[in-house]
Amino acid sequence: MYRFIKVIDGGRLVVIIRIKPVWPTCGRTHLAFWAHAGWTRMLAAAAMGMAMSASTVTDLPAQPTPQPDPRIGRLEKFFEIYRCPAPHYTPQYLRAADRYGLDYRLLPAVSIRETSCGKNASQRNNPWGYHPGRQDFPSIEEGLEVLAQRLAENSLYKGKTLPDKLFTYNPVPTYPDEVTWIMRQIE
Repeated sequence: MYRFIKVIDGGRLVVIIRIKPVWPTCGRTHLAFWAHAGWTRMLAAAAMGMAMSASTVTDLPAQPTPQPDPRIGRLEKFFEIYRCPAPHYTPQYLRAADRYGLDYRLLPAVSIRETSCGKNASQRNNPWGYHPGRQDFPSIEEGLEVLAQRLAENSLYKGKTLPDKLFTYNPVPTYPDEVTWIMRQIE
């Protein structure tokens, strides 16, 4: 006698087959016992085979293939058009924008408008012209993190529209339009 249990645990198939040994009873010969035991084993193997074929990999939902982020190509092309010095820090720009809920085009566009993508930067690791002449960053990555966090969470910028944030960042009346024009070039 056997007992078959099929459990799907978190997308994993678990098959448990319990075989209860059949011992010869009075009046049965040794040969009859082995024939009966062989039948039980065959039946258990068949049940296990059916269970395994019923839940093959094709029956499980397919895992989506991760697609490359299309923003990476757009930013790289943008940086090349403006002849920005390498490395472009594209993944870091995207990570900072995503972490703080900013448009991913904002900080690259600000760096073009403020310092021609760092070519005319007067401060170390500050291609965004943040606090001109007063603000250096230990690295571009840290500068991206600090600036993205401030634009998203600092009381001077929080809750404002993009044009208002840009005007607060640089109070030249044409600045918001200039940066948004540059941002549109990324698409």
